[in-house]
Amino acid sequence: MTTLRIWTALLGIVLAGSAACLSSPPRQLPSSVRILYSKASRDSLGERVDIYFLVAREGNELQLTGEAGEDRQPTFAAGLRKVFFTRRVDGHDEIWSMDLDGSQEAPVLSAADAEFRDPAVSPDERTIAFTRVTGGRQEVWLAGVDGGEPRPLLAEGGPWRGPAWSPDGHLLAVVSGPAATARIHLANPAGGAPRALAPGEPAGQSEPAWSPDGRRVAFVRGSGPGAEIVVVELAGGAALRLTENDVEEGSPVWSPDGERIAFVSRRPNGRANLWLMDPDGKNREPLTRRGDAEARDPDWL
Repeated sequence: MTTLRIWTALLGIVLAGSAACLSSPPRQLPSSVRILYSKASRDSLGERVDIYFLVAREGNELQLTGEAGEDRQPTFAAGLRKVFFTRRVDGHDEIWSMDLDGSQEAPVLSAADAEFRDPAVSPDERTIAFTRVTGGRQEVWLAGVDGGEPRPLLAEGGPWRGPAWSPDGHLLAVVSGPAATARIHLANPAGGAPRALAPGEPAGQSEPAWSPDGRRVAFVRGSGPGAEIVVVELAGGAALRLTENDVEEGSPVWSPDGERIAFVSRRPNGRANLWLMDPDGKNREPLTRRGDAEARDPDWL
């Protein structure tokens, strides 16, 4: 979708009086920065987590969800013009979908005896990979993009979670093992034994994100204040550390042209905000500067 078409759509939403809201009018047409993310805030009713569509800079954003519960992990399927996301209500995770303007919400995967999270839509938009949690087990499953015919992909030897499709759809990056010893593995969606992405790197790996050319994977190494973002070449090169400080960094996601990486950082004041950087870690700049809310789960359109 072109910038002009996106902006026309957003303007139409505002004029139509949708529940979504543009928090401040633009001073110019938006740039190529278009990011979905979830934002945690607190009011008199407690903490809320809703999904927003950020255009160009803080202030130009649409709130897409607002019902009771917690909405997070948005991912956009461009051909379907749908946002898939995790909705938590009464302590139970389900996967839902909605249109880019926040309308037409509908459950995709839900069950009384299982939870569903980490939605990842395949490049051909026919299949959704996700984490299925039941009886304390975390497994990676596949289903039709409408939630039909769910089937396990990785069940034994886990826990398995957090699937991410390669751009050509031939591989899934998945996280395996308890958080402290977790490693990212590459799995064939058709089946077979997964292999470690970076066996020579320290454990505690999470949140894999593929570069658009499929040659690199960015991921998070460590946790808490020690969580940093690194990137590794699939060809077998050593991981390059992109961030290095004493605050938590995470949730990397590549721009469609591969020129920038959006991520979440707690610099400089301990609040989680969206930042941008080059794929070598240079030219870091804040995208949001909120002190009353926290950013999570960015996905670059």
